[in-house]
Amino acid sequence: MFKFISEKMIHIVAASAFSLVIAATTTSNTAHAWTLEEAAKPYAGTELRGICDGYAPCLAYIELAKKFQELTDIKINLEVADLEAIQTQFLTDVITEGEYYDFVEVISFSSGVFPAQGFVHPYSDFTENAELRDPSVDMPNDVVPALFKLSSQYEGVQYSVPTKYVLPYMVYRHDLVTEEEQTNFKAKFGYDMPLPPTEWQQVRDMSEFYTRKKGETLAGKVLERNFYGTVVPFKRHLTVLYDFERVLLGMGGAYVNEDGTVAIDQGDVAVQALEFMLSLREYSIPGYMEATWDEQYAEMCNGSVFTIFTWGDTTPFLEIPADCASSAGNMTYYVHPGTHLTPAEGQGWFIPKSAKNAEAAFLFIQWLQTKEIQVESMPMGGNPSRSDVIRMAEWQADDWPNRQREQLEIWLEDNNLLYSRPNPPHWLAWNEIIKEELSAAGAGNQDAATTIQNIAARMREAAGE
Repeated sequence: MFKFISEKMIHIVAASAFSLVIAATTTSNTAHAWTLEEAAKPYAGTELRGICDGYAPCLAYIELAKKFQELTDIKINLEVADLEAIQTQFLTDVITEGEYYDFVEVISFSSGVFPAQGFVHPYSDFTENAELRDPSVDMPNDVVPALFKLSSQYEGVQYSVPTKYVLPYMVYRHDLVTEEEQTNFKAKFGYDMPLPPTEWQQVRDMSEFYTRKKGETLAGKVLERNFYGTVVPFKRHLTVLYDFERVLLGMGGAYVNEDGTVAIDQGDVAVQALEFMLSLREYSIPGYMEATWDEQYAEMCNGSVFTIFTWGDTTPFLEIPADCASSAGNMTYYVHPGTHLTPAEGQGWFIPKSAKNAEAAFLFIQWLQTKEIQVESMPMGGNPSRSDVIRMAEWQADDWPNRQREQLEIWLEDNNLLYSRPNPPHWLAWNEIIKEELSAAGAGNQDAATTIQNIAARMREAAGE
């Protein structure tokens, strides 16, 4: 617009530009100078209350919390409870306005339930605050993508980060696979013993084959007690909800469609999946109607079963020779048969809107997401959610007892076989419906077809479909 600019104006513009450069540099240096100790100063002396599932990662967090307190003077009081109990306690706290918990571990099925009700903070409440956000932590991009989608987002908004990456898979006792046992298996079933099984019928056959009575011989030794092929839980508990989903996905089905509508009765896959699980009762420990993942772990640990469904957070316990002499070092882990499609399972750290110390809770949760702390947690039983930690060479070494777990995690991700379950807000009601109906089938009160029909009808009614 103007043809001439005065010399004075040029100097002013130049000086302004220089000032902007200096300001930008200063801002950049300040951002890079972020420290946890400095960020935590306003919250020194605070006591946080949290609650998590009583398996290996939670126990690691309790130990790590001591280090966090030394760094920040923020005390962490972490309670331990069953995941189902946590759901109930959190819901009670919210409804009664108890304002007790500052952060809670919530199951992935509920990753849309509490956000939809406005009960929890979106993480943007904290990540958009430069004084709280650690520039070295990029929560969406650090985490295994399928895991982040399943456990941390609702309608595209981040409401949590994974408490752990508890990949579900299967395991069998390879020390019981002798040449004689393989010969006898082929004689009975007409095919070579599958090591590992790649079809669900093979799992059933192996469960049948390895079920023995006291006094019979197993792997060259006379049994002093009954031995069972597997543990198939049918208690009205989260375990049956999760275990049935494994088989359902492995056979090509799902609880819900990608848009969150009910899919379980589309075709007869769900009926076949449930019939398979019901068929395992004959080869399971007798107390399957009271069994959960605790019994699955315990029976494998004490040497009473051949194959089970298991989890990433159970693995560290099963590989401790002093505690689980029968299983430690004697197990082969394998992906679910059939499609191999596997939930990228992980619970989430949620910060309630009612939390009295939300910002301090965020600092602790964010600290747990740093690479340094996730690496430190591994020997303590941690289940890191960061891709860069999972793929570290240390966890592929022969002397790392949990290396099969990490190998399965990497293989499933690299082969695009990780499943992110849709998370509509109806899951709280749906969970109870599915558990009730599956447990009724396990008790012999109804057949598989009736059970699936009931589940689908009740899910649609609860969702208003």
